[in-house]
Parts: sequence; C-alpha cells; structure tokens
Amino acid sequence: MNSTPTTHPQARPADPAFEQQLRAMNEALLVSSIRQHELTEQAHTAEKAAHESEARFRALVMTSADVVYRMSSNWSEMRQFDGRNLIADTELPSGTWLQEYIHPDDQPHVLTVIKEAIRTKTIFELEHRVRRLDGTFGWTFSRAVPLLDAQGEIVEWFGIASDVTDRKRADEALRQIERNLRFIMDSMPQKIFTAQPDGNIDYFNPQWTEFTGMSFEQMQDSGWTRFVHPDDLEEKTQHWRHAFDTGEPFESEHRFRRADGEYRWHFSRALPMRDAAGRITMWVGSNTDVHDMKLIEAALHEQARELTDQHRRKDEFLAMLSHELRNPLAPIINAVQMLRIQQSASGSSPQACEMIERQVGQLVHLVDDLLEVSRISTGRIHLQRKRVDLRTIVECSVETVRPLIDQHRHVLAVSLPSASLWIDGDSTRLEQVVVNLLTNAAKYTADGGQIWLSLLQEGHEAVLQVRDSGVGIAPELLPRIFDLFTQAERSLDRSQGGLGIGLCLVQRLVQMHGGQVAVSSVLGQGSEFVVRLPLLQTAEPPSLPTPTQNAPPRGSSLRILVVDDNIDSAMSLAMLLNEFGHDVRTAHDGPTALEVALDCRPDVALLDIGLPGLSGYEVAKWMRQQSLLQKSVLVAMTGYGQESDRQLSQAAGFDHHLVKPVKFEKVLEILASAPQRAT
Repeated sequence: MNSTPTTHPQARPADPAFEQQLRAMNEALLVSSIRQHELTEQAHTAEKAAHESEARFRALVMTSADVVYRMSSNWSEMRQFDGRNLIADTELPSGTWLQEYIHPDDQPHVLTVIKEAIRTKTIFELEHRVRRLDGTFGWTFSRAVPLLDAQGEIVEWFGIASDVTDRKRADEALRQIERNLRFIMDSMPQKIFTAQPDGNIDYFNPQWTEFTGMSFEQMQDSGWTRFVHPDDLEEKTQHWRHAFDTGEPFESEHRFRRADGEYRWHFSRALPMRDAAGRITMWVGSNTDVHDMKLIEAALHEQARELTDQHRRKDEFLAMLSHELRNPLAPIINAVQMLRIQQSASGSSPQACEMIERQVGQLVHLVDDLLEVSRISTGRIHLQRKRVDLRTIVECSVETVRPLIDQHRHVLAVSLPSASLWIDGDSTRLEQVVVNLLTNAAKYTADGGQIWLSLLQEGHEAVLQVRDSGVGIAPELLPRIFDLFTQAERSLDRSQGGLGIGLCLVQRLVQMHGGQVAVSSVLGQGSEFVVRLPLLQTAEPPSLPTPTQNAPPRGSSLRILVVDDNIDSAMSLAMLLNEFGHDVRTAHDGPTALEVALDCRPDVALLDIGLPGLSGYEVAKWMRQQSLLQKSVLVAMTGYGQESDRQLSQAAGFDHHLVKPVKFEKVLEILASAPQRAT
C-alpha cells in the first residue's frame, strides 16, 4: 500500500504581542472564574449567616416574656409577632389588629401616638390595654423603633410589648393605700405631718390648721417654727436636724402656740419609712397634745414629794416616839426588879410585880410594832441568816407566849416532830413570826378556848399550823388580813390591844425566807394560819462537843459607870447594880461622864446615846482614845434600835448594843464576862 506523504504548511513565525494578549486573556478568565467562585462562596456564607441570625433572633423572641412584633411603615399591617399570653398568635386582615387587640377606650389615644411617631419618625412608646388569650384585658408597655432606608424613609417598625398588669395593679394598690393613709391621717385627733428624706415637710393634716390658724403654705419650709415656744425652738430644731442627718427616730417635748395665743405642751415623734434597700423614702410624724397630762404629772410629782416628805417625817416621829416611850419603861423595869429582890427577901407575894411586868411587856411590844411600821413600809427589814432548827425556834416561841396563854386560861396543844427541821433563816425573825401568830390566836380567842400548834415536814417544806377556836375572821376582811393596819372589829374597850401590824410582818418575813403563808377562817368558828418554809436539803451537821471555858476569877464587885439623862432610869439601874454588890457611879450628861470615867476608871460603862453636851457616841470614842480606859467594856443602852443605830455604836467603839427597856438578865450576862476584858 502506497502511502502518500503528508505535507505540512510551513510554520508562521511567532508573534510576541499576540501571545502576550493571549496570556492576559487567559489570566483574566482565570481571575474572573476565581472571583465568581469567591462571590458564590460569599453569597452562600451570607445566606447561611442570615439564616443563623434569623434563627438566633427567633430563638431570642421565643425566650422573651414580651410580645415581639413587626409593623408596616404606616402601621396598617402587623407582619410578624409572637403573642405569648397577651394576644392571639394568628394572622389578621390588614388594619384590623387595632380593633382586635386594643381596648376600645384606649384606641383613640393609641392612634394619636402612632400618627405622631410616624410623622416625626421617632420611637413609639405608650402604656395601654390589650386583649389576653382568655378574653380579658391586661396592661402592656409598648415600644417600637422605626427602620429607615437610605433615603430616611420608614421601611417598617420593630417593637416589643411588656405585660405590666401586675405592676399597674400594685401601683393602684399603693395609691389606694396612700389614699387610705391620708384619710386616716386627716381623721386622727393628733397633728400629723410627713416630710421628704431631707426633712422638708410636705404634708400637714387639717388638725394643724385648726390648731395654729395657719394654712399649709404658711407652715411649709420653716414656717412652722413661728408657733414653737421661743424657749423650746433651739432644742427642737437640733433634735429635728439630728434625726434627719442620722436617720434615727425623732422625739421631743415642746410647746406649740395655739391660734388663741396659748402655748400647750406636745409630744412629737417622727419615724423614717425605708425601701427594700434601706433608703429613707419619707418621714411620718405626729404631735400629741400632752398639756393636761403634763399638768397632772406635775401635780402628781408635787404630791409625791409631799407624801415622801410626810413619810420621812412620820418615820422620824415613830423613831423618836419609840425612843421616848422606851425611856420611861426602863426605870419601871428596873423598879420591878428591885421590888422582886425586896419581895424575895421579905417573902411577900410577887403578884404585883408580875402584873407590872405583863403590862410593861405589852407596852414594849407596842413600841416594837411602831418601829416595824417604818421597817415594813421602807423595806428596811434585814435578815441575819444562818442554819437554824425550826423546831427549837417554835419551842422558844411557845415559852415566850406562855404567860399570855396562861393569863386567858387557854388550852394549848403542841405537836412537834421528833427530828430537827433545818432551814436557812434568821432565828430572831422566825421566832417573831411564831410569836405573832400565837399572840394573835390568844387575843382573838375567848378565855378558856383552845389553840393548836403543829410543826411537820411535807416533802421539802416545813409546815407550821396555828389554829384557834376564836371569833374567826369576817369574809370581807379575809382578802386583806395581811395588809398593814388591818384589824377585825372590836368593842370600844379595845381590851386586846395591838396596832394591826403583826400579820403584815408575818407575811413579809415568811416571804423573805422564801416561804408562803395562808389563812382560812369561818366567822365564829376560829381561824387557821399555815406557814410553809423551804427546808435545807443537806444532812444535819454532826454535833460538836461544846468547848469548856474556865470562867475568869471575879472580884467582889465591878466598877460600873451608868450614864443616862433620864435620872430615874440611871438611879434605878444603879440601885439594882448596887444590890448585886457592884460599885456604881452615875452621870447625866456627856461632859460629866468624861470626868467620872477618868476618876473611877470603870470596868463597865453603860451609856445612853442621846445625852446632852456630848452624845454617847462621842463619849465612847473619847474613852477608846484614853490608855487607862481602853479595856473598859462599853455598852450602849438606848431607845434607838435600828440596824443603822447598831452600826453607828459599833463604829464608835461600843462592845454591846442594848435596846431599852433592857432585860436585867442581859446586863448581868455582860457583867459576868467583864472582868476578863477589863482587868
């Protein structure tokens, strides 16, 4: 097979310019292709971002509690919204949303505000009512912002509506509370005011105008200061400013001038009202007319001062009376002792002495009661407490009252426990309780009657019972039988005596010991008093052997100085002491006592306190300063027997304090120990 050789045309010479153009075209096509690809990618990216942004926006809308909406430029069409519970999420025909959602009473105003926002291209804001899903209307706060194009024309509106129904209700409730508060303040008799946080008064109730005759405008700012009393203005203003500077409550008493010119006292008080953060929002204050109360208070203070002064004078009188009554009793007691000695020597009957002793004892009891009045009313009863056996105290009390019981021929039945009943108490005062109850029973029981006394233990208490077959206590008197000066009805002869103090003292002493006393009685069938006292819970301490003391040797007589301005008292006591073999000197005033003391250097000095010239305290202090008299036993014998008197005598240097009338046996006890101290 023959082949014909292929022939090629002769190659054209290369054109550099053409090739350069061709390369440029290829590069342009490549760049265009790349750019087109980039634009396509950017478009896809933008579209994706738009979708994501829309999704985020929708998610934000869905999470919001508010209504989110879009409106056309002229508000004729609602384009998109999420209604939540305020409105139905449905498509509505154009222009019908206003009639469908907005309360009929609010529609005209809503349209007016919309038109103004469109005209001015500004934000739309308004509170109005909208229909809820359940058909009811609720309040909403709506706010819409216009979206403008490049030429500044409104494209559409984006808005949010918040449900403010609860806030509107709360605001209305608050306004109602304010109206109620204002009504209350206007109707109160006090003068009420309110002030701003800085203290500027912004409200006065009508009572201010009625009282001052000034209008609210006249009293604003500092106008109210014109009717404050000039003497009170500076202090009130300082208190006022201090309250508002510190936030502390304001209180003050001052005088306000009434419209007729009279100044009347008022009590002012203002308190700050604070919000949840503690900030003061306002002050509310009141002014109460206390003028009449101030006058009554002043009168009561004056009356109390007068009563206190009368009470003090009464106490002083009773103390002086008891002292003056004791002074004449002392020589009577001494004379009775002398008569006993003489009767004993002659062998005559002691009946007269016994009668005198009984009557003097009654007088001493009355004098002691007079002093107890002062102690009870002023609370000056003091207990010397220690561990004491109540059984022993009752036994001693029975012996004390025995003469009175025997005198009336009473039958006394005593029942005591076999064991001791230990309590923490004052033995003297407890004996006084028992003696008063027994004495009371004896006085109000007819001669030949019966009295029962028993002491027993019940649980942790000691129970003392005193019962009698006497006249009993009237029902109307029973509730106040323990009151001071309370006594049953008596005949005019007052044969039983007494001042109505004993039972009051019984109750006070029992209560001071932590106990109780009760009474029961039937008129004409006797009375029963029951005393309960707490027992000590510790076991009875073991008895210790009593140490024996050898009595010091005694001489034939003691040198004794008796000083008393009552000559009968001094002489009768000296006569008694002489009968017992003592060498007695007497003096009747302070300076003479000093001279006699230096002259005789007494082993024992029996000194009255109320002496002319120098008191017994001064005489005792002087004797303690003399080396020759320092060992003398000093005994105060006085009508002053209160605790303060005993403290004064001890401070002056007295060794003993005896209250007149003194039992001569007590004097003999002191004299028996005198040689040991005075030699």
